[in-house]
Amino acid sequence: MIPNVTVPMNFGRNLLTSPTHSNLVLNTSEGGEVRVSSVILSFNSPVIGHMTGDLHMTSVDMLDFTEEAVRVFVDAAYSGSAENVTREVFRDVNKISIVFEMIWLADKCEEYFRGVAESITVGNYTDLLFLFEEAAYVFEMVKSRQLVSVTIKKIHELNWEQQFLEQYLENAHRLSNKNLDM
Repeated sequence: MIPNVTVPMNFGRNLLTSPTHSNLVLNTSEGGEVRVSSVILSFNSPVIGHMTGDLHMTSVDMLDFTEEAVRVFVDAAYSGSAENVTREVFRDVNKISIVFEMIWLADKCEEYFRGVAESITVGNYTDLLFLFEEAAYVFEMVKSRQLVSVTIKKIHELNWEQQFLEQYLENAHRLSNKNLDM
C-alpha cells in the first residue's frame, strides 16, 4: 500500500540521476529507456503504484511515447511542476498523465492548453490548428469537451470561423474520417 502523500510535491530533480533510487525502467518508443524511482512515480500515479507495488513490475512499456515526452512526465513527477510541457510534447504528456491517472498533471496540461489559447491574440491558422487538433484528440480519447470549448471560444473571439474552416477543408484530402466527423 502506497502511503498517502499530497502531490504535486518537489521530491527533487537531483534524484533523477541517482542509480540507487532508479529501480524502474520506462521503455519508450524507438528503444529509449528512462530509469526512475518506482516510489516517486507511485506517489504520483496509482496505476504505477499498482504495477510496482502489487504486481512487482520492474519495467513499464510506454512504447507509444517518445523518450522526450516520458522525461517531461518523469520530471513533473519528481519536481511537482509541469514547466517543461511544450507544444511538441503536450499530446504525449497529457495522454500519459491520463492513462497513468496522474490527475494533477492532467490538470496542469489543461492549464497549459488554456494558456496557449489565451496567448493567441490574432488569427493564425497554424496556432488555431494546434488547438483544434489537440482538443479533437482529447475529445476522441476521453470524451471531454473542455478543450474543444476553449478552442471554439478562441476561434470565435478572433472572428476566424470562416477562415479557419476554409483552410481546414482545403486540406480535407489529408484528413482522416475521424477528423472530418469531429
